[in-house]
Amino acid sequence: MSRILDDGSEAEPEYYETEYDGYLDANYPEEQVPPVDRRPGSWIKNLLAIIISLGVLIGGGYFVVTKASDWIRTMTASGEDYPGPGETEVIVQIPAGSTITQIGQILFNADVVASTEAFLAAAQENPSASSIQSGSYRLMTKMKASDAVEALVDRTNQVLNQVTIPEGLRNSLVLDRLVAGTGITHEEFQAVLNNPAALGLPEWAGTATEGFLFPETYEFDAEPTAEQVLAQMTGQFTVVAGELDFVNRANAIGVSPYDAVTVASIIEKETRDPKYGPDIAQVLYNRLAAGMKLQLDSTVIYAVNSPGTVTTTDEERANPSPYNTYVHDGLPPGAISNPGRNSLNSAVNPTTGDYLYFVATNPLDGTTKFAATWEEHEQNVAEFQAWCRSNPQHCTGG
Repeated sequence: MSRILDDGSEAEPEYYETEYDGYLDANYPEEQVPPVDRRPGSWIKNLLAIIISLGVLIGGGYFVVTKASDWIRTMTASGEDYPGPGETEVIVQIPAGSTITQIGQILFNADVVASTEAFLAAAQENPSASSIQSGSYRLMTKMKASDAVEALVDRTNQVLNQVTIPEGLRNSLVLDRLVAGTGITHEEFQAVLNNPAALGLPEWAGTATEGFLFPETYEFDAEPTAEQVLAQMTGQFTVVAGELDFVNRANAIGVSPYDAVTVASIIEKETRDPKYGPDIAQVLYNRLAAGMKLQLDSTVIYAVNSPGTVTTTDEERANPSPYNTYVHDGLPPGAISNPGRNSLNSAVNPTTGDYLYFVATNPLDGTTKFAATWEEHEQNVAEFQAWCRSNPQHCTGG
């Protein structure tokens, strides 16, 4: 309605130029016009405020605010990138099988990159991005996306625990090294060995783990589990056994693969020089075929849990353990060490001949002599005994 002045004329209308829904309302009082924030992303922030208010009202404030904030950050960060170089060191875990998109989301959640989109764009520009591997990486928060890609490509940024397991250690000594190298407790490792169903052992191994923790240098993530560590070792055994055609070779010489692992574990303890392995295998199989006791000091040392000298005492050789091949016929019930590739290969590829005896005449350098008769063997033993007299610290009486 127009306003009439005192002289009777009609006054010009007063305009309140407040933008509202796309037109100017000439008569709507300015203080009553709802202010509209047209800045990019403002509707999302307004929605967040509503969600937060509702969250507080229904008593789930913390959860609602946290989840909503994460969602809002994702929605408003599209394509954004940090200038770098980064602020605070952070360890990020990339699970096995992660796609580039999943990696980008992991980095975004850890605030390493400002947006998944920026990471994907940087990965597309870097041909090496396809070589990114799973594992734990030492990165920085608020990195430029291209720098984050470069850091993941560079294996020196991967956080690893490196542990070397030499050939011939029994399980208990393997665990000692794993505990020292990973920080996982002995009890955690032993619990997995006591229930090894998840380790991927060959079906013919049953529940045995002695002999199947393959000796190798391993690299583990920053915080591996006992199961992951041991599964990597048994997995490596399976790989090597496949490369050696171990099962078929064992069957071809009339030996079960399980017994062949036991033979390999004995070979590993009986010589330092792998060139003697096939001949030692020949002796073992010939003695088994002839019904002779194996009479191996290495099995006695395992039976009595000795720290390991090259000889044993009369008392030790009388130990009733089923692993004592001076007392019991045939092979021990399982492996006495974890053998390496050469010993596994020797166990399924023995030489042929009539050897029935062997002795290391110089245990330090591994020199070993073989014989088909007792008389020949006694001459070789005399040579070994002379070595022991010159090196008493390496031999025990008996």
